[in-house]
Amino acid sequence: MSLRFLRFDPETVALLSRCMTRAEQQAGIPAAHEDAQDRRTRLAAALIEAAGRGERDEDRLVDFALRVVPSYRNTAFRRM
Repeated sequence: MSLRFLRFDPETVALLSRCMTRAEQQAGIPAAHEDAQDRRTRLAAALIEAAGRGERDEDRLVDFALRVVPSYRNTAFRRM
C-alpha cells in the first residue's frame, strides 16, 4: 500500500493530530534540538503508516510511533 495516496476522514486527521502531540511530548523532543524535525517526520510517518493499516486506538498509535525513537524503543524493550 502506497502511503502517497492515503486519504483520511476529518475524525482520523484529528486523531492523528492528538497522537502526534502525545508522541512528541513523550519522546521529549526539544524544539531547538537539531534532530527535532527529523524525529517529527519519523513520528508522523509511523502514525500515518499505522493509521493506513487501519489502527484507530490512540494509545497503540502513539506507542507504534514512539518505536522510531531509539531512546524510547530501548527503554520500552527493557521494561518487557
